[in-house]
Amino acid sequence: MDEATRARLLAEFAACLDDMDKDMPEDDPRTVDLYTLLTEMAALKNEIRIESRQFKGALDDFRTFAETLNGHTSRLERDLDRAREEASGNERRIERNFLLGLLTLRDSLQAGVSAAGNPPRSFWDRLIPGPQRFANSLAEGQRLTLRRLDDTLDSYGVRPMSVLGSPLDPNSMRVVGVEANDAVANGTVLRETRSGFFHRGDILRIAEVIVSKKELPT
Repeated sequence: MDEATRARLLAEFAACLDDMDKDMPEDDPRTVDLYTLLTEMAALKNEIRIESRQFKGALDDFRTFAETLNGHTSRLERDLDRAREEASGNERRIERNFLLGLLTLRDSLQAGVSAAGNPPRSFWDRLIPGPQRFANSLAEGQRLTLRRLDDTLDSYGVRPMSVLGSPLDPNSMRVVGVEANDAVANGTVLRETRSGFFHRGDILRIAEVIVSKKELPT
């Protein structure tokens, strides 16, 4: 390359640099040096770290709240279950007392019907039949009332025990008397003095019974 060509190229390069200096503004606000960039990145990183801690704290608070809520919900469910059990227990107790009251009424009616079935007849009763007819009508009314009461008890699931001739069951029977009887085994139920009843399979009232006992040989 001769001297003239080298001088021309250097002149063109110098002119190009001058043109670049003219096109570039002297104070470009968008121009950021490395120190400023690193400083802002550090500040952004620190802000992200702070927000992450705040988010983690909020998440922990939410988790604690959820656990507390679950605890309250569990306690509430237990309280509701206990309240339902108590209500059910009260209902069963009220029903049981009501049914026992009906059985007491039945005992009275049954005693009246039994007495009316075997009335003692005196000379005057045979001579004047009017009072006897009245007593018979009264007994018939008691029998009708007893049947209706038995229907009511049946609708509640109340069933009489069948104990006559069966061995003594201490869970459902109470011995109120003993009679000598060699025809059956010891502890066989001979009579009921008060009937026993079941309520939906459970013992509602135990039976009071008289049982047999073999006589000892003399």
